[in-house]
Amino acid sequence: MHLRKILIASALASLATTIFSVSAIAQIAPLAPTNAPAIGPAGRVVNPGIFEDSFQINYLPSPPGGGTPTGSVDITNSGALGADVFGPLSGTTGRICVNVYTFTADEQESECCSCLVTPNALVHLTAADLTGNPGNGVTPTLGLVVKLLSTVPGATTAAPGTNGVGGTAAGPFTGSACNAAYPFDTDNLAPGTRAWTVTSHVIGTATVGGKSEFSPAVLSPGEITKMTNLCQFLVGNQSGAGLCKSCSLGGLGAGRR
Repeated sequence: MHLRKILIASALASLATTIFSVSAIAQIAPLAPTNAPAIGPAGRVVNPGIFEDSFQINYLPSPPGGGTPTGSVDITNSGALGADVFGPLSGTTGRICVNVYTFTADEQESECCSCLVTPNALVHLTAADLTGNPGNGVTPTLGLVVKLLSTVPGATTAAPGTNGVGGTAAGPFTGSACNAAYPFDTDNLAPGTRAWTVTSHVIGTATVGGKSEFSPAVLSPGEITKMTNLCQFLVGNQSGAGLCKSCSLGGLGAGRR
């Protein structure tokens, strides 16, 4: 009986030690917050949590046989950075910069620009807005890759706002200045962008419209550097070539105001 009590006491002590050890490990190594960008395999910048929509990609097709791409891009802001109680007329809280970079089928950056999008707004860019001023002087004829990089607006175009990760200051998110040519980092990324391409397709003798949502994508340091460096070159050229038009109010079919 005495030996049995010793064995039971020893087992309980071992169990208590194991529970304490697990608890200690949990306190020493807590899970990383889901809203903090991290570096993934091969140095890729991974944007989990609220930043997973900061970099998105889609394309505008050319007609069968080739030709100038058609369709449009519709963009809205979900309000992830906040919103003013009485809308944009009462303040500038929660605006985001949706920076646009277009690439031709042979990988050349053709145009870049930026749209300041207020919470709950609906804006658009037509294919003509994105193809009418190519940096190399050649209009795309084999489709157009459209990449959207959403960032926190700054007080001026000299520097974007920051989201608070990596020890940077965050908020209040009241900036209104955008600059697609700025060399952004992960602490400049903004959540809240939702976007779609709207295109038409000819099936037989009928023209049928289609809509495709932009897809979130992993953003590598190399890609963000390439996009912004080439945009800097287009801006620095000072000829005006390569700068696409900014967004117009409304979605597909809406009149401009």
